[in-house]
Amino acid sequence: MYLASWHDPFGDPLRYAAEVFRAWGLGENQTLLVFLRGADRRWRVVVRAGPAVRLPARTEELRQRAELEANRTRPGYAAVRFLSGLLSALEEPPSRGGLVVPWKAILLGLAAGAGLLGVLRLFCPRCFRPLRRVESVGGILWVCPRCRYTRAGWGRRPGGRRGFHP
Repeated sequence: MYLASWHDPFGDPLRYAAEVFRAWGLGENQTLLVFLRGADRRWRVVVRAGPAVRLPARTEELRQRAELEANRTRPGYAAVRFLSGLLSALEEPPSRGGLVVPWKAILLGLAAGAGLLGVLRLFCPRCFRPLRRVESVGGILWVCPRCRYTRAGWGRRPGGRRGFHP
């Protein structure tokens, strides 16, 4: 139900809405929307619902927006927008919180994994001993002192993998 009034005999919009709800004999499954113009010439909006009515969480936000629109334009337009917003909020499925992705933890894990791979490149994959850097004619080699595993390294030597630099 909808009521717009310029006169408030109680001086309290909440009490006025409760008394109208009771006087009209509205049931526990009904809702009353009251637009009331106070002595300060400002429109107040009150939503009064029966005990069996479950209003969505956005109802207070919609009520505040309707009160603002009623004072800027006409209260009838504000009531129509309030009701359309309320109906769309009732049709929406309840949100379950959504999926929260811990981006900071993911990026930190990727950085730690890249650092670990960089450190592991300094160890022999066969016996897990530290590799030694050995300069050769073809560039830099990383050699295991125990099992003689050899890996071509990085460096700027003549004939190295990164080109010639005299």
